[in-house]
Amino acid sequence: MDVLYDVANLGLSFGTELTRTGIFRVTESLVNEVLAHPAINARFAALNSWVSEVQLARYDRSVHGLLGNRRVSAWTHSATTAGDSIDLLDRLLEGGDGGQENPARIRLRAELGLLNRTARPQPIPGAFDVYHSMRQPLVGPDRVAARVRVVTIHDMVPSLFPDVTEERIIALHDAVVRSIDVERDWVLCVSHSTRADVRAVTGMPDERIFVVPLAASPGIFRPEVDESRRRAVLARHGIDHGRYVLSLCTLEPRKNLPRLVNAFAAMAGEARHRDVRLVLVGAVGWKSEPLFERIRTHGLPRDRLLLTGFVPDEDLSALYSGAAIFVYPSLYEGFGLPALEAMQCGTPVITSDTSSLPEVVGDAALTIDPLDERALSQAMQDVLDDPGLADRLRHAGLERARSFTWRRTVDETLRAYEQMLARTT
Repeated sequence: MDVLYDVANLGLSFGTELTRTGIFRVTESLVNEVLAHPAINARFAALNSWVSEVQLARYDRSVHGLLGNRRVSAWTHSATTAGDSIDLLDRLLEGGDGGQENPARIRLRAELGLLNRTARPQPIPGAFDVYHSMRQPLVGPDRVAARVRVVTIHDMVPSLFPDVTEERIIALHDAVVRSIDVERDWVLCVSHSTRADVRAVTGMPDERIFVVPLAASPGIFRPEVDESRRRAVLARHGIDHGRYVLSLCTLEPRKNLPRLVNAFAAMAGEARHRDVRLVLVGAVGWKSEPLFERIRTHGLPRDRLLLTGFVPDEDLSALYSGAAIFVYPSLYEGFGLPALEAMQCGTPVITSDTSSLPEVVGDAALTIDPLDERALSQAMQDVLDDPGLADRLRHAGLERARSFTWRRTVDETLRAYEQMLARTT
């Protein structure tokens, strides 16, 4: 089957470690599995802008030409070569002064913007069975000739909760939704919960929306069995004694962290829990001020709540594996990868009973109402105080995580393509 994938987000998210998470990691994992699949003849492009095509080329260089001649051009430019364009982007993204603006960077940014505006889109040669956009708006048939057009929707947060979403994310999401012809195109969702949200927001018929679950990358998320390495990683991040409750996410309102801080503070004063700390891992996101205000006023000693900031991939398995509990009280998730990552590392999980999270964890985690701080506090105490419960969750989580693999994701994606093609006249 001939498939063109728009993977612009691989390049657009490649700029820093902070952005090489979430959907970037999902797309990269899927691309690697697609390349190994014998039934898919894949091509890859960045269709939304000339700069995104240059960034995808830059990404491909960093992975030693993984995409190679499967990467096709959707843009043409008379004023610069591909090599010069990558060099220009390198100088902008990797410039000195810690990335701070200075006259040289301002000039580079202006030059890149001018080149982007003067580039011209060109049709992708040939015809495809499927054109699949992983994040970007679908382009018209004048750019890509394909029997089937499909876009992946990871969540409907910008439509449902715009007040806790960045404006740039809302703009991208709205552009994606507007690009879908609900009577002719197709959508892949990462959960049944997201499928229901897409149907409610767009009015798209049920039969045009497919569900394909994601997976957690086994090379990153696995039980850390090397005790000395685990201790070294924890010490490097200031976790050098006692038990800890872990939460990992971008620090933003949707993740419900102020309620987690409250729930932890309610149990932390108990004598049997005085060795337990709350560890929040993740980069600071948008509208995080309420969380930091709650942290300032919770009354816990400074050593009982630790903010690590961003943690690189190579340290994540040790952080997950060392935790007494992983707690993820998010208000809404399109899929909820951190809960799956924690289970795959053998960590007991407590998460919300809302949106997609019950689909992911099944009966292998404790689920609670994310608005009920008392229930959250009690669930943490139950796991901390009952080694038998913790062991049951640990083993159940590992078992459930085994059912989520990238090969399963690609196999189910291929079956969805086949059904779409069979229904296309």
